[in-house]
Amino acid sequence: TPFTNKPLEYYSILSLIANKRLEESGYFNVNNFFETFMEADNDMEIDARGDVKFKANVRRFKNNSLFQQLLSEFIDIKGEEDNPELKRPNKINKEYKTEQNDLTKEQYDLLNESFSETEKGAILTHILNARLIAISPYLSIYYEEEVPTIKEFIENSPKLKQTMDLIRQNKKDIPDAGQIIYSELAVGEFPKLKEYLVQEVGYKPEEIGIITGATSKPNRLKIQDDFNSGKIKVIIGSEAIQEGMNLQENTTDVYILSLPYNFTALRQVEGRAWRQGNKNENVRINFMLTNDSIDVFMLQKLQSKQARYLEAMKKGADVLDISDISTQELKTAIITNPETRANIEIELMKKRIENEKSRFIADRAFVLRKYEDFIKVQEDVTKAQHNYNRILGYSKEEGENAEYWKNQLSSYQKTIDLTKDEVQKTIGYLAEKGVNVTEIEHQTKATEDKIAELDEKLEELPEIKDKLIEQYQKEKEESLKVNKNKDYVGERAEENKTLFSAILEVNSIYNMDVKNFSNIVSSHREDISLNNEVVMTRKR
Repeated sequence: TPFTNKPLEYYSILSLIANKRLEESGYFNVNNFFETFMEADNDMEIDARGDVKFKANVRRFKNNSLFQQLLSEFIDIKGEEDNPELKRPNKINKEYKTEQNDLTKEQYDLLNESFSETEKGAILTHILNARLIAISPYLSIYYEEEVPTIKEFIENSPKLKQTMDLIRQNKKDIPDAGQIIYSELAVGEFPKLKEYLVQEVGYKPEEIGIITGATSKPNRLKIQDDFNSGKIKVIIGSEAIQEGMNLQENTTDVYILSLPYNFTALRQVEGRAWRQGNKNENVRINFMLTNDSIDVFMLQKLQSKQARYLEAMKKGADVLDISDISTQELKTAIITNPETRANIEIELMKKRIENEKSRFIADRAFVLRKYEDFIKVQEDVTKAQHNYNRILGYSKEEGENAEYWKNQLSSYQKTIDLTKDEVQKTIGYLAEKGVNVTEIEHQTKATEDKIAELDEKLEELPEIKDKLIEQYQKEKEESLKVNKNKDYVGERAEENKTLFSAILEVNSIYNMDVKNFSNIVSSHREDISLNNEVVMTRKR
């Protein structure tokens, strides 16, 4: 069973089955365990409202060899790489990014306007509703208009419409292809998807199967067998299809309408089609994404968890850095709202500048603090020298104590030497830290100038933001022009010719054989008809 939801799950599973071993190793509590093996960084995330926030996340594993030893001692971890004989089709990930229509934008605006973080459970409710709107604006709790027809429900929902168009093209090109629609949300709307596939795409009712948590086990197995035999062409499934089902034999495509929180759940969904026994050379995993939506938030979380798990399982390096997993790709690939993109860019700039400024301030404080240490040891030398001179004066005075003071001079000289040695040690220590005591004033001035320069950059950010919004707006307009002319369905048709050429060739031969057979039958019928005419003529 994968354990990836939280870093603490590593500790939890080990404490459950090997608590004594943990204690013997010195991991008496979760804090010891966390400090030994994990590091956290402040990382930018897009929250459920689409706002930018910085949050501490586990980004790397340290002491990995020890971590692996501890894990492998009690957990037998087997991956795909452990079975080189496993033969599966090529997995092709496709991302279809659809623009929001006016209704979708309207429902997102209503949702964001009503959000209150102070309400109990508000963030989770907001995430759920945002995920539903990304599937269809009609699923919004704020939609109060007329109940849409099935055709309106699908065709006014950009993500669903795009999905149906791709399925329609597959039906045309590779009619025997098995296709899976997956969503862990909006399960109650599955019958509408089936009805649309029947009414508008042209499938027969018996060619569509629905599997949800309410589907009985015998019925699930029947749908599975009918799907693999080709009787059922499309399965619409919820989380119920994640595990324990073999749906791979004829499958060419999986359409993911809503992303799960856990990347292992996603791999389970992919595994329904991407597994040994699939007759096709290729299989497509189609991520149906809505631009400027909760899909951004979900995909980001998914990637973070996947990276965390994979890095924990790696072998080799003692410190595994995964800090390069960021939102940059998401920002450029999915977030197309100009203001949102500008906000992200400005937040990143601001964070970098503030971090750099904090470093310079800390360096300045360190230099000044260490300079104070240097001044102190210098003062100790001066004080020791002063004491020596005072004793030297006493030794030169005539009297019965003169000899005593002379004998004390060596001790005071030793104190001077010790304080001078301390000065040299301090100079050497500061040099190791990059502090040159002869240039401290210059260093301090340079640091202050750099801090002032960074402050100016912070003040310029609002102006930079306006320019970025203008730049991204132009890019958005160009993107819309491109997307307007982008023919995903046409691309799918061309793609089918290359990815599934073997199926198309078989279908072509089959169609040709059927045509030839029809011609033979037709010709045979004509001969029979002609012979009958000859017989009739002779009888007359």
